[in-house]
Amino acid sequence: MKAMIKRILLATDGSAPAKSAEALAFFLARRLGAELVALFVKDVRLVRFPELLDFGAISVPVPTYHEAIDAALEARGKAVLERLAREAGDVRFEGILRTGVPYEVIAREARTFDLVAIGRAGDQEGHEATGLGSTVERVARTSPVPVLVAALDFVEPKRLVVGYDGSDSAARALHFAADLLEGLPLEALVASVDEDLERAAALAAEGVEYLKAHGAVAHPKALAGDPARELVAFAEPSDLLAMGAFGRGRVFELLLGSTTEYVLRRAACPVALVR
Repeated sequence: MKAMIKRILLATDGSAPAKSAEALAFFLARRLGAELVALFVKDVRLVRFPELLDFGAISVPVPTYHEAIDAALEARGKAVLERLAREAGDVRFEGILRTGVPYEVIAREARTFDLVAIGRAGDQEGHEATGLGSTVERVARTSPVPVLVAALDFVEPKRLVVGYDGSDSAARALHFAADLLEGLPLEALVASVDEDLERAAALAAEGVEYLKAHGAVAHPKALAGDPARELVAFAEPSDLLAMGAFGRGRVFELLLGSTTEYVLRRAACPVALVR
């Protein structure tokens, strides 16, 4: 079968977490036969930042700072995209350079893609083990397509784990997983977490049946306890975890669910987030 994921958008700034996303995006593009487009966004807020500073006795005009910062960002972006073009090999690759607020540009560009790949944090944001960059968080909230947040270190995925709680967004995560499994020969598990283990088992079985109907061999995994903590504890670095952005108890869709945010911050593996 031909994979349904044809176009992958890689959002990168060349930082260490972004390089993990780059490796993951190349892996998926090769395995799925997908086109990979790398996007570097010159952050307009950095270019305009000197306007907000009190220069005191400094006599250099603000426009000079604008030009220098813009030129530095332009050079950085071109260097990152040129490096990725050299690394692309047999992957259909294109690099694009844009100017704007990064999360807004990424979400806008994502409209014509099937998946966005992004690092856990960027150069302008701390990326400690439990950190989550503000750009990543906003892209996850606003992207019209699934967002794949890479782990801090790239490990080739061996297993696809779908976190399924019966919610609408979890159902869409199942649909995304089915598309992914058409091109990736990964072991597949549907993991459901509930305080009631029997209810978790029923949900996991429901998810397995859906994937089997789409030609994917999958196995159920029922876990009892707190969904966020149990999914993080269960997922391994060589997993790819797919889940919905919102659980059954969400308040409104402008916010990530608490389970989602906890998993994004602490999972040892990449997390594919589906709205």
